[in-house]
Amino acid sequence: MREPALHNQCVRVIVIGAGFAGLACADRLMSLGHEVTVLEARDRVGGRVWSQELIPGQPDTIVERGAEFVLSGYDVMHEMARRFDLQIAPSGMSYNVREPRNTSVPITSDEVATAARSLRALAEAADPQMTLPAFLGEHLRGSAAAEVIAARAAISWAASEEQLSCHVLLDAVASVQPMVTARTSGGNQGIAHALSCGLGDRVRLRAPASAVHTTDHGLRVHVLGAHLDADAVVMAIPLPLLETFDLQPGLPDIKRVAMTRMVRGNAAKLHVPLGAPAPTSAVLDVARRFWCWTATDASDRVQPIVHCFSGSAAALDGLEVTRGDGAWLDALTRLRPELDLLPEGALLSTWDDDPWATFAYSGLSASSHPGDEEIIHAPLGDVHFAGEHTAGEWSGLMEGALRSGLRTADEIHSRS
Repeated sequence: MREPALHNQCVRVIVIGAGFAGLACADRLMSLGHEVTVLEARDRVGGRVWSQELIPGQPDTIVERGAEFVLSGYDVMHEMARRFDLQIAPSGMSYNVREPRNTSVPITSDEVATAARSLRALAEAADPQMTLPAFLGEHLRGSAAAEVIAARAAISWAASEEQLSCHVLLDAVASVQPMVTARTSGGNQGIAHALSCGLGDRVRLRAPASAVHTTDHGLRVHVLGAHLDADAVVMAIPLPLLETFDLQPGLPDIKRVAMTRMVRGNAAKLHVPLGAPAPTSAVLDVARRFWCWTATDASDRVQPIVHCFSGSAAALDGLEVTRGDGAWLDALTRLRPELDLLPEGALLSTWDDDPWATFAYSGLSASSHPGDEEIIHAPLGDVHFAGEHTAGEWSGLMEGALRSGLRTADEIHSRS
């Protein structure tokens, strides 16, 4: 990726948020010669990317409590992995191809793929503000394929299909075509750790910023009863937190309206250890709106874990995740009777109850307008905006977060 030319003026920048977007932004700014401070409310870096061992002391049980898969086109993430000598290893299964079970009428993944391929040209020609259910009703009314495609899209976008544009059928996130799927050896959070290590004491943990106000001399950031002054600020916090943040001057109405048109994802993950080896797999529970998989790590051996993901508020309610993992474990047992589950070691991860996230991730919706992406990430004076929600077609993805951070750093540098 081409670096912009260095200017002579050093800019004091405060980056709020040490997720992928904030860290990538700070790393790029530091390399361009600017003075950077990163404020992070949590006691760790990575934000919604969070890796840990399911069974402490067993490296083959690393799970992703947040974002997981490295998909086709993740060029920036691959570049960073090479830079930090981190291996991106095949998972032995495809994120995009899932065996559909628990459908009203039996159907195979090949039959779903055939139906999806037949719809691609039609979706491309359709109005992007046409919802996915309306489109499927017009072209696949009442079919099992439509049932599976709708469930697949709703889970991936972590939102009701009624909010989704039919154009999700053009995107790899809602695809059923086999594409290379990988994961970062040792966990995706390794990239956040490496970026943070390079930044050193420029990263301040347990330092929640509470306000950013414009003064006669620049910007003032309030944190823990004190304040820091800066020439520029990067807001690299999740969309819902940005909407309620004490920012003066406030967000203009045009930006707020564009932000409200975005899909707000509600999701949860469940990781369950296995008592016996299992082959790689990817299975979709169409009725209960979750999917599960078994996958290899960098050793090429299948992890002794089954991983599950559920998306949309209705799906989480159906699985009763606010009450714990009991209902989900029951559903998983029925869906995958061939697996030797060890439910006592299960780990449930949620975002909605995380005060520094409050949701899973975002995306453009059927109500989004052309130009919303530019409106959402446009700077407000010397306040700049990064994060997956500013990444347009890459919204909701690790790659989008990284790209947004680099874009914002270059934006600040070019204005310096």
